[in-house]
Amino acid sequence: MAGPTKNTNKVSFRDPDKAARSLLILIAVIMVSLLIINILQDKDSNITQYPSLKFLISRVIVKDVNLKDLEENIETHEIKFHDPMYKKEKSYKGFKVQDVLELGFGDEWKSSEFTDVVFEALDGYVSVSPVSKLKQSGGYIVFSDLDFEEWEQISIKEVTPGPFYLVWTGKDQTTANKYPWPWQLSSINLIKFEDQYSPVFPSGVSKNSSVYKGYEIFKGRCVRCHSMNGEGGKVGPDLNAPQSIVTYRNAYMIKEFIKNPSKYRYTQMPDYPDLSERDLDNLLAYFRYMNETKEN
Repeated sequence: MAGPTKNTNKVSFRDPDKAARSLLILIAVIMVSLLIINILQDKDSNITQYPSLKFLISRVIVKDVNLKDLEENIETHEIKFHDPMYKKEKSYKGFKVQDVLELGFGDEWKSSEFTDVVFEALDGYVSVSPVSKLKQSGGYIVFSDLDFEEWEQISIKEVTPGPFYLVWTGKDQTTANKYPWPWQLSSINLIKFEDQYSPVFPSGVSKNSSVYKGYEIFKGRCVRCHSMNGEGGKVGPDLNAPQSIVTYRNAYMIKEFIKNPSKYRYTQMPDYPDLSERDLDNLLAYFRYMNETKEN
């Protein structure tokens, strides 16, 4: 009788060429995998290293441009001026605001079809500016604080204004004169205000009326933080929904708080000591009109 057969699983190296090919394929797979990992890591690094600005027309994104693209396509400038947010002289590196708008929108931003540009910050702060102001010299979107390795913190807010901060170098180019100064800028939206912010617009009133004049103040200052019928900034409360402020605050208290909010509470809302009694009356006229005409 024949004895039991042994099953030996020995590796045969009778074909050295085949073994070499297998080894080369394995090495190639490992190298490709490492290359893909490096590419993904570089991509993630670029996302972190190069913040981006979104450009929208009537709230539709038309372009997303990162800092590297901005630097490669727009001339950079070093500027030095008294920054009212820091209350001292500051130095920055940035781009002229017109150059940024040109890169994002081409010549469309100069079209008479559009009335305003909406600058939105990461925290929901909204700053609306007439296109006409942005055509003036003195505006820069800065991306580097030359006085600090990183951004210097704005003490009263305990935040830094990067990655993008819109500043104005002219003495009179202030928020009080309706120039936008948004920090932590994330997007720029080119709009026709009446179309995009129709719940804020007091339709059916004369431009010479106190209601319309109050609307212009609200648009220039208040809409940055407050909304009207759900449209506008999200930092402060809506002033007309679900109830208008004029339904639960008397006129004296509303005007007092608008002019000197810091007198009454700790708040992010700035004081507006420059607003005249007539300005405040016009704002109240606007609030009352919007309350009377809102849809329930």
